[in-house]
Order: sequence, then C-alpha cells, then structure tokens
Amino acid sequence: MENASKALLMAGGVLIAILIIGALILMFNSLSDYQNTNQQTNLEAQVVEFNNQYVTYDNENVRGSDLYSLLNKVIDYNRRQSTEGTGWSDSGQQVRFVPMTIGMEIKSEDLAQFSPDGTQRLIKNTKYTINATNNTFEEQVKNTIDDLEAEYGADSLNGLTTAMTKIFIDSTDKDSRIEAIKTFNSVSRKKNISIKSNATDAEVNTAWNTLQGYKNDVYTYYEYVQFKRLHFECTGTNYDGETGRITEMQFRSTGNFN
Repeated sequence: MENASKALLMAGGVLIAILIIGALILMFNSLSDYQNTNQQTNLEAQVVEFNNQYVTYDNENVRGSDLYSLLNKVIDYNRRQSTEGTGWSDSGQQVRFVPMTIGMEIKSEDLAQFSPDGTQRLIKNTKYTINATNNTFEEQVKNTIDDLEAEYGADSLNGLTTAMTKIFIDSTDKDSRIEAIKTFNSVSRKKNISIKSNATDAEVNTAWNTLQGYKNDVYTYYEYVQFKRLHFECTGTNYDGETGRITEMQFRSTGNFN
C-alpha cells in the first residue's frame, strides 16, 4: 500500500512537471509570436513612415521647387544609407538596402524657356536619372547652385534674375549703361561695381566689362529659377517587393510655368 502511494506521488510529480514544462513551452511560443507580431508591426509602421515622405510627390502637379527638394532628399538618402547598409538604422533591423531612383524628363520646348539667350548653362539634358550610381543632376545642377548661392547669396541672385532685363541691356548709350550698372548695385549684396553719374567713357567701359563678367552667373541662376517654376507630373511609382518601400519615381514636365 505504501509503495503504491509512493508510485502515485511520483506519477503525480512527473505529471505536474510535464504540465509545467508544457505551460512554459506554450508561454515561450506565445511570447515569441507576440515579439514577432510586434516586430512586424513596427516594420510596417516604418514602411508607412518612410513612404509618407515621398507619396506626397505622387501626383499630377509637382512644382519644380518641390521636385528639387525631393531630388536632394534622395541624393542624401542614397549616400547615407549606402554607408550604413540598412534601411532601418533607427530600430537596428538589418534590412537589405535598396537605393532610390528618381527619373526626370524635361520636354525640349520647356527646356528652351530656361535660358534667356538660348544657351543652356546649367540644365543641359532633357532626361536625368538620380540614384546611388548615376547622379548627373547633382554634378551639373546642385553643386553649381550651391556654389553660386555661397558666392552671391540667394536673395541677391533672385533679385538679379528679376532685374536682369534692366541690367544686361543691349545698348551702347553711356547713360543707359550707367543706369544698368546702378541697378545691378542696388540689387546685389556681395558684388558692387564702382560707377559715378559723371563717369568718363573709359570708366563706364571698365565698369561695363566688369558687369558682363557677372552675366553668365546670373543667366545660369535664371535657369534654376525657371526650373523651380516649371510643373511636373509623376508618371510612375515602384515599390520594393521585400520591404514595401518606394524605390523609384518618374516625373515629366507639363509645360506649366505658373
């Protein structure tokens, strides 16, 4: 009888141990499922947050100024993330980096309106591709604009492009040239050309030649101003099949400069 009681107690102990182990396994599996679900939810939220930066540009009326901001954002993203090697650096998730691509097409008739004299100084192509390995836009446009704004100041350049028809005049009249130079001085912040109302012919010619030296820079910046005024439409958006993030957007000019 005593042996039977001990056997029952042992059997009961084994059963309880099995039940406890089973409960622990079930709890562990539930915790793992919860963690996986929570992680997946966080990843999905990050995808939404990432895509929200770009979906606002997925429409039929994107100003060139907004597109310029997008291009700079993508340039920075491709350069930064390719170094970090992860699209999820904030959460520490090592996810395959996929560079973003922006394609931009400017119709020839729109490009022709960028230059005041028919010479393309800044934006020389009708098509640009911006990604991790191909970035002619930054080389041709962004770096040039950054340098010009550092040299002249953005406010001065905007003022000079607005007044350029009064500054870079096609006239040999002495008084007209003096007035044009004074107009330049009234707008420019970092550049100034010495001129007096009673300047001699030689003094006017010297000042005029100095003014012409600034013409190329102002006309170059005018192309940038025109680009910012031009409207574009998004013609396509692609998503990565693994991460769900936007990886490519295509834009085409509409001919609207308003």
